[in-house]
Amino acid sequence: MPTSEHGGFEDPKKSAYSIEFYDSAWEREYMESLEADPKVRKWTKNHGIRIPYYDENGAFHTFAPDFLVEMTDGNVELHEIKGTQFLGNPVTRKKFEAAEKFCKARKMKFRASSRRK
Repeated sequence: MPTSEHGGFEDPKKSAYSIEFYDSAWEREYMESLEADPKVRKWTKNHGIRIPYYDENGAFHTFAPDFLVEMTDGNVELHEIKGTQFLGNPVTRKKFEAAEKFCKARKMKFRASSRRK
């Protein structure tokens, strides 16, 4: 599947919204897996979370994780879907470090999932 696919995931059962928009085929597949996972209580892409971080040159940026997920055990997690070609990238590492710190301060978990191109 091409990763440039965009669209709407209609009528998700575990989201408060009647439609969740995705930015890639990988995200759409991940939405389907969240819907099917019995450990997931709720999820959304429409969360508004922006995590501040500084790149390798010291420039300020923000990072919007792909999904906010509440598990049936009450844990809250941020999930990010990334192509394997980006995992060694310094920018990706900075984003993930910032996300880990952000989540730890809020007693949340950060999960990154990789997909092959």
